Amino acid sequence: MKPDSQISPNEMGRINANKTSKSDATEILKSHSYLLEKGDFGGLFAKDIDIELRAYTHALKHLEDARIQINLRNFIDYIERFEQFFEKPMDAVHAFYSIVGYWGDTSLAMKIGETTKVNVVDPSRGVSSEPIEVEAPHFEKFKKFVENHYIFTNEGSGITYDNYFSRFDEVISRIDPEYAKQHGIFFTDHNLSKFAMWFVHEKFEKNLSENYIVFDPAGGSGNLITSLDWRGHMKHKIVSELQPDLLKVIERRMRVHERHIGNYTVIPKTADNRGLNFLDRSGEQYLAELENVLREKSMHIDKPLAFLMNPPYKNTDENVASREQVEAEYIIDESILELTGTDAGRERYLAFLGQIVNIAKSQHKQHGYNPILMILTPTSWLIPRPTYVPFREVFDKHFKYENGFIITSNEFFALKGKWPLAFTVWTYNKRAESNSNKVRLTDLTYLKRSDLASVNWSARISDDRTIKGMIGGAKLIRYDSKRKSIKDWCNQSMYDFKRSRTKSELHTSEIVGGLPITDPRRKNSKTYGIPNSAFIGAMDNGTPVRINPKKRDKRFRSSETYSTVWFRFDTAFLDVNKSRCTGVTPDQKGYCAYDLSSAQKTFVWYAITKVVSGKYPLWTNQCDLWKPRINNKQEAYFYSLCFAFGLAENRCAVTKFEADNPIEGAPEVFIDNPMSTNNLNSFWNIVLDSEIVARPTKATELVEAIKALYMYWAKEHCKTGILTNVGLKDEPYFKYFAYDDFLTPNSGLIQIKKYADQQLKTDLIRLFDDISAKTKAVKDEIYRLLVDEFKYFE
Repeated sequence: MKPDSQISPNEMGRINANKTSKSDATEILKSHSYLLEKGDFGGLFAKDIDIELRAYTHALKHLEDARIQINLRNFIDYIERFEQFFEKPMDAVHAFYSIVGYWGDTSLAMKIGETTKVNVVDPSRGVSSEPIEVEAPHFEKFKKFVENHYIFTNEGSGITYDNYFSRFDEVISRIDPEYAKQHGIFFTDHNLSKFAMWFVHEKFEKNLSENYIVFDPAGGSGNLITSLDWRGHMKHKIVSELQPDLLKVIERRMRVHERHIGNYTVIPKTADNRGLNFLDRSGEQYLAELENVLREKSMHIDKPLAFLMNPPYKNTDENVASREQVEAEYIIDESILELTGTDAGRERYLAFLGQIVNIAKSQHKQHGYNPILMILTPTSWLIPRPTYVPFREVFDKHFKYENGFIITSNEFFALKGKWPLAFTVWTYNKRAESNSNKVRLTDLTYLKRSDLASVNWSARISDDRTIKGMIGGAKLIRYDSKRKSIKDWCNQSMYDFKRSRTKSELHTSEIVGGLPITDPRRKNSKTYGIPNSAFIGAMDNGTPVRINPKKRDKRFRSSETYSTVWFRFDTAFLDVNKSRCTGVTPDQKGYCAYDLSSAQKTFVWYAITKVVSGKYPLWTNQCDLWKPRINNKQEAYFYSLCFAFGLAENRCAVTKFEADNPIEGAPEVFIDNPMSTNNLNSFWNIVLDSEIVARPTKATELVEAIKALYMYWAKEHCKTGILTNVGLKDEPYFKYFAYDDFLTPNSGLIQIKKYADQQLKTDLIRLFDDISAKTKAVKDEIYRLLVDEFKYFE
């Protein structure tokens, strides 16, 4: 029946359906471009509405096309639609990558005899895919799907089947995110892989495949090792993986490109349906396994190995059961842990480095070869961080550093964190007892994914000026421990009162630890301080804790008179936002200003953490803060600024720990403010105030503003010497005690500011606004001196 404008679409459809014969209905269904059926969005295997809506819209736009295009923008959606034909999501992934290189605009899906196996044939090229399993009930729909679509490629613009393989990380992260997470695999960006090989070609070795056998034992999706081919490095390469799913993808990738056939050996054979753990045997045993497999192909390892890899970045302290579920549990041989140590060995990439040392030693011992290493890693072992120092000492006895660069992690990898990722090149060199490795890395953290994507790598880079222009102005960064750490400069041992419970405390009903009796943290497995003491520390939120006076050191840093200022410091740049200045000992990582010399170092340390937070170069992320090179002529001024900044930005609070809490007999302890300008006996007045220079004026202007506020506060708001019920009862330094909350002339700035905001004391708020503006000016000046004058990051 022809359409009638007087009849609704629903009614027209019903009329036509009633008039359609069963044979015609079958033919109509067979000719569909897109099909939804009753129940598609319900049940265990419900389709994703968003994906289907995009597919439906795409089909509508291309009704006149012979086939619907699958391209790099939408192919993951189509893989998810592929799941309707298979029992498991991973089966759909394997099916797609089995046929992607054979799925053109004339391809056909054909059964193999009477079996349930199907292959996709591209008659225009005379090639066919490997057989894939498609159960009989799904075959017709699968055939229809394949023959209504095609994979888009364009050799001229550099879009090949390989681009679909190169984005396997995105596929697996969407289809099975737990798999990607537990393997610690962040597959190497396709263009970054090409750039890394350009870097090796330009900066280290132009004939890599002529002089070495390239080997990637953690091949992932094959991006890194296949990146060699754009330079025509067509000699033999070896690739392996722990996970057989990944090996299958790599082998299919090789099979799609005929030029790869014979140039790669995948170990073990994918027909074995197993992976090969790089870490569960000695270096000699692993090398022997490689040689055995190559011997079957009448080949030999007759050159030094060139390890090319992006190993998993996964700490094995985490959930073992989750890793085992996706076959991501690496067993590590004792010979590796002997090199790395147990702690460092928990970082999987360091275990890979340890095994590389063992294999390189074995190859050198057997044949005199000097293997090379080209590897993507975090920068922590290059600095090295303290945990990795022993391993670096071992590693440096065997490998000589050649060259490298750093990029930004989450710019090129599907990572939540933002940190520097290094690509480094090393040569095995056992001639000396230890190589004098000075690690210098080209800082390319400014590069964007789009920068490298804009390079036409398929053009074989006849004009390398495109890349050279991108990196021409890059700086060289020194990664070593030559800079004196700020902790060593401070010359104090770290102090804390967080501790494990003693054996007797584990099996007693008596009260242990120094937290207030109602603090819920008393239930923690760790405890804090002791229950009966006149010495007080504070948790990170400011809750007072009774601490052990026996832990006072020679400098009497734990003082009953509170004539000291305390700081919580982490040593690494990535933790600078955790620092704080307080009047009592922090629960962890405590350092103290107890005289002028210690104050100069701790207040400078504190100021640096605050002024560089969010502004330090990315390459410093894994580095510890180091001592600044303070210009002698500006030394007094710089210290003055740091003291003034500490006066404005501290978390000192006046409070008291009530008697008989947490146990009967515990004394009442009053906690005063060592940074009060009103108290003539405070640490500020006794030690620091006289150090503030008059010229330049930024520091003294800030100090005078704070002094003016304190004087005004005492005169106009705290005339009686103490205010009670001031609205601060919920603050951690008051909430666990029975007495009324209070303020004194010496209360901390954070307390007075909180009171002013809550009570809408506009006179005080105006004074605090002035202090805030002057604090910012001081902070900016500290940063200017530190970075521009003292060249802190150079």
